[in-house]
Amino acid sequence: MKKLDTAHDLQTRLLAILETVRQEFSSLTDEQLRWKPTATGWSIIECLQHLNLAERFYIRNIQHKIDQLGLIQTAPIDQQLESDLVGKIMLYCVDPQAKIKLPAPGMIRPRSAATLMPAEVMAQFIDLQTLLHTLLNKGIYLDWNQEKVMTLFGNWLKIRLGDTFQMLLAHTERHMKQAMRVKVEMATFAITTNNL
Repeated sequence: MKKLDTAHDLQTRLLAILETVRQEFSSLTDEQLRWKPTATGWSIIECLQHLNLAERFYIRNIQHKIDQLGLIQTAPIDQQLESDLVGKIMLYCVDPQAKIKLPAPGMIRPRSAATLMPAEVMAQFIDLQTLLHTLLNKGIYLDWNQEKVMTLFGNWLKIRLGDTFQMLLAHTERHMKQAMRVKVEMATFAITTNNL
């Protein structure tokens, strides 16, 4: 996998995520965004807030790497991407197709839907995804194999920049699918309730 092709693919996927949020969730009421399929399941707004909490951490670290770039070259150098064991494990754990479900660490677990302000959470989500798109544009000037980013587990466990970008998109896609399932369940629940 080459860096520039991967960056282009990730940007395309990011734009699709933003479009999904605008088309599928922006017209929902606060009550609908807070609706939960089960007592322990997450609502749409909790899915988005979880992504905000996780991505803010990684985006801040990526931003720091890009800020250190200084003068930007006119043409980025492409490279073959390599994943190490940490990257492979983290990508596997957040892959939207993976059956494994790990509990979210406390620091990125969303507060109760009732305490969240849906408009603020959605605005923050859109801002973070837009910033990530910008960071991908600038990040192609960095070495995605050599540069590493601290993980949520601490400074002792770092992940390669290329794996970080891919992990963030996979993680977002995973929870977007979850949010879409909630929307479908909510519609089914409403139809069932109305037919009683």
